[in-house]
Amino acid sequence: MHKIHTPLKRIATALLFLATIPTVTLATTDDFDTLVERISNDFQSAPDITADLKTFDIKKGSFSDIDYASTAQDGWQPRTHLIRLSNLVYAYTNKRSKLYGNENVYNDIVKALSYWMERRPKSTNWWYAQVAEPQSLGVMLVKMRQGKRHLPKQLEQNILNHMREDGGDPAKWTGANRTDLCLHWIYRAALERNDADLKRAMELAFEPIKYTTGEGFQCDGSFIQHGQQLYIGGYGDEILKGITQIAGYAAGTKFALSADKKEMVRQFMLHSFYPTIRGKYKIYNTLGRGVSRNNSLNASNTALYARRMMTIDPEYAAQYQDIVSRIEGKAKADKGVASANTHFYRADYTLHTRPSYSVGVRFCSTRTSRMEYGNGENLKAYYVSDGSCSITKTGDEYLNIFPAWNWTRIPGVTAPVTERVPLGKKDWELRGTSQFAGGVTDSIYGASTYAYYDSYDGINTGARKSWFFFDDEVVCLGAGVTSSSQSDVQTTVNQCLDNAKWSMDYKDGNGKSQLKLSDNIAKTDIRWVRHNGVAYVFPKGGKVTIERKKQSGNWHDINNVEPNRTSTLDVATVAIDHGTRPQNASYAYVIVPDNTSDNALDKYAQSNEVSILSNSKKLQAVRRGGLGVWQMVFHEKGKYKDGDIEVKTDRPCALMVRRRADGHVWLHVADPAQKQQTVNLQVKLKGSLKKAKKIKCSFGSTGEKAGATKAYCLKAGRRAVVA
Repeated sequence: MHKIHTPLKRIATALLFLATIPTVTLATTDDFDTLVERISNDFQSAPDITADLKTFDIKKGSFSDIDYASTAQDGWQPRTHLIRLSNLVYAYTNKRSKLYGNENVYNDIVKALSYWMERRPKSTNWWYAQVAEPQSLGVMLVKMRQGKRHLPKQLEQNILNHMREDGGDPAKWTGANRTDLCLHWIYRAALERNDADLKRAMELAFEPIKYTTGEGFQCDGSFIQHGQQLYIGGYGDEILKGITQIAGYAAGTKFALSADKKEMVRQFMLHSFYPTIRGKYKIYNTLGRGVSRNNSLNASNTALYARRMMTIDPEYAAQYQDIVSRIEGKAKADKGVASANTHFYRADYTLHTRPSYSVGVRFCSTRTSRMEYGNGENLKAYYVSDGSCSITKTGDEYLNIFPAWNWTRIPGVTAPVTERVPLGKKDWELRGTSQFAGGVTDSIYGASTYAYYDSYDGINTGARKSWFFFDDEVVCLGAGVTSSSQSDVQTTVNQCLDNAKWSMDYKDGNGKSQLKLSDNIAKTDIRWVRHNGVAYVFPKGGKVTIERKKQSGNWHDINNVEPNRTSTLDVATVAIDHGTRPQNASYAYVIVPDNTSDNALDKYAQSNEVSILSNSKKLQAVRRGGLGVWQMVFHEKGKYKDGDIEVKTDRPCALMVRRRADGHVWLHVADPAQKQQTVNLQVKLKGSLKKAKKIKCSFGSTGEKAGATKAYCLKAGRRAVVA
C-alpha cells in the first residue's frame, strides 16, 4: 500500500488554462502537441487515493467491491473502476501531488488499465461504451504522456485501438451526443497525430452549431433534444460544456471556431441558456428528466463555460464575467440581468426575466414532446408539461424539493389532485395534444397561451390558460376549466420550499392574518397571499387554499438511479380549488414578485393596477395601466370593444397593442396554432387611432418560424401619450 492523504475527489476540475492560449496561429505541425498539452492542462488535480486503494487488488488490477459483470443501464458499477483509475493517473502526473512520479502508483495504473482491457465490462446503455469509457481512457492516455514514465507502447496502442473500434462514430449522432463522442476522437487523434481523424472530429464537433428543425439549436433560440423536447437546461448544458471545451483546445490552431459559429454560441449562451439560471440555480422546467436527480438545479459547473468564453470571445468578456460572478456567488442574482420576454415557439416555452425575478412557463403541443421519463428517471413529472410555472428570485426556491413535492400540484398547472401520478404511455418522445399553444412577444412584454385538454388515464380535464407578462407582475388567467375526473381539480399557484423564518400571511374580508407552520386554510374571500417576498393576488376571488406543512418523499420513487432515501421538507402551497367535476370554471391570479406592500397588493386586488378585460373560453385579455399595453388571446375569431380600444380578428391569435410614450403605436401578432394562414385584424385606439386600422398578418410559408411574432407600426408619433 502507498502513503497517501485526503478524501477522494472524483473527476478533476478544469483549470483556466485558456488564459494562456496564444492568439497567434500555430504551425500545423505544432497543432497535435498543442492540443495534447491543452487537454492535459484541462484535467489537473492531486487527489488523495487512499480510499481508492483500500479495495484494490495489486495482483489482479481490479477492485474487490466492484461488480464487473454488471450490465446495468444506469448506475453501472464498472465505471467506478475508471473513476478510481483516473484518480491514480491524476495523482501520478501532477507535479504538486505527493505521489508525482511514484513508481508503485505507476505500476498500479498499468495493472488496472491492463485488467480493464482484458475484462472489457459492458453496459446495456450505449452511453457508457461510446462516451464515458472512451473519454476517461483518452484523458488518462493524454495525462500519462505527461508523466515521468509513459505507458508501455503496446498497452497504449491497444487502448487507442479500442477507442477507435468501439467508441462509436460521432457522425451518427446529433446535438450534445455528437459533441461528447467528438471529444474522445480528439483525444485519440491528437495522440496518434492523425490529421484526418482530428480534422473530422473538429468539423463534426462544431457542425451542430447551426439552426435546425431536428435535434439541436432552433431558430427561436431554444435547444431541442430527444425529439422535439425542450432541453435548454439539460442537453443544452451538455453541448455547451463540450463546445466550449473543444473551442478552447482549438483556439489559435487551424481548427479554431469560426466567427459565425462563435456568434451563434454567444447568442445562445447570453440570451437563452444563462437567463434560465437564477443566481446559481437552473429553472426546474428546463431540465428534462434530469430534474429528478439530486442537486440537479445547482448550476455551479456552468461558470466554467462562461470563463472559457472570456478567452474564446474576449469582446464580450464583461458580460461573461457578470455571469461568472452571479453563479459563483460573488454578486447578487440580478448582476447584469436584463429585462426580457422570450417565447420559444419551437419548444413551447416562455421565459420572462427582470433583474429581480424570473418566471418560466412550460407547456406542450402536437408539435412538441412532453417531458420524458426514460432510463428509470423522472417518474412523476407527467404534469410538468402542462403549464408548469417556475417563480424564482434567489433561484433556490425549488432546490431538491422534488422527492417531497406533490407532483399533482405543479405550480401553474390545472389538474386533478390524485394519489397516483400518471405515467405517460411512452417514456420517450410523447407528443402533446394541444394545437393552440404559443405566445406573442415584443422581447420586453408578452402573452402566452395553452389550450389544455387531457383525456389520458382518467385525467379528463381541460382549460384555456393564458399568462400575461409585464414589469412588476404576471397575470394568470384560466377559463373553461372542465373535468369529469372523480378527484378534486385544482390550479396550483405555487408549491415551493418553506422555512420557519419566513413569514406567510394573507388578507381576506376580515383583514390580515399570519400563517404558522402546519396551518391549512381554505377560503373564498382571500384577496392576496404573501410568502417569502412573493405575493399572489386574487382579483376575482375563488376558493383559495393555503398550506404550510412538512412533506416527505423518497428520491428513489422519482428516480430509480437515486438511493432509497427519504427527504422531509417544509413546503408552502397556494392553490385555487375548482372542486369535483367543475364545468366551465375559471380562475385569475396575479404573481407579484416585488412590490408586495399591503397598499400595493390592495390595488391589485381592486384591479387598479391591472385590468382583466375578459376571461372566457373565447377571449382572455388584460390591460396594464401606466404601460400603455393591451394583451389579448382570441381562442376564436371575434371582437373586443370598450371605451379605449376596439380589436377585431377573423382567426384565433395572440396579440399585443402597445402605445409608447413617444406616441408610437405597435401591434404584435402571433398564431399559437401555427397554421401558417393569414390573420385579418382591425384595431382602433382612443387618442391614437381614430379610424380602425386594418392589418393583414400573413403567416403563409413561414415554415419553422410559423410561431414567431410579427410586428406592425400602426402609428408613428412623438407626443407623450401613456395609457
